[in-house]
Amino acid sequence: MPRKRRPRRLINRYGQTRLYDVETGTYVSVDRLRELRSEGYEVVVREVETGRFVSDEVLRPGLDA
Repeated sequence: MPRKRRPRRLINRYGQTRLYDVETGTYVSVDRLRELRSEGYEVVVREVETGRFVSDEVLRPGLDA
């Protein structure tokens, strides 16, 4: 039986600091991204200028509460 995938949340990062939640249309903090992860979402952060995925840089392991 295949594993159930977690819902994904796309976050755009602008200018190395501003994080924009595409689904809600609002800017969010890193703390909010951690909350989303604890709620079961897979958080994917994409740097708008380069198109590079930077989730690991923004949400470093060990920083989750």
